[in-house]
Amino acid sequence: MVLSHAASGSDVSVHSTFASRYVRTSLPRFKMPENSIPKEAAYQIINDELMLDGNPRLNLASFVTTWMEPECDKLIMSSINKNYVDMDEYPVTTELQL
Repeated sequence: MVLSHAASGSDVSVHSTFASRYVRTSLPRFKMPENSIPKEAAYQIINDELMLDGNPRLNLASFVTTWMEPECDKLIMSSINKNYVDMDEYPVTTELQL
């Protein structure tokens, strides 16, 4: 279920309980903050927001398997930094895509 609504006055900032050890003030939700924040805080804030999503293993409505073999996860992680648009630099990857 997609939750969509107009932002209220209380939705303009991100308040993360678990990132509070890194960030003492609330961060703007819809624009870049004026100052940088520690990478650990950015990770924790994004991770906290993603936890609000549903659990893909419990999603029976889409009729799509969401579990993968661990080897697939390893392959994805080992090639995640490749620029798949640069076909000349990564010809084997391009071959696999086609």
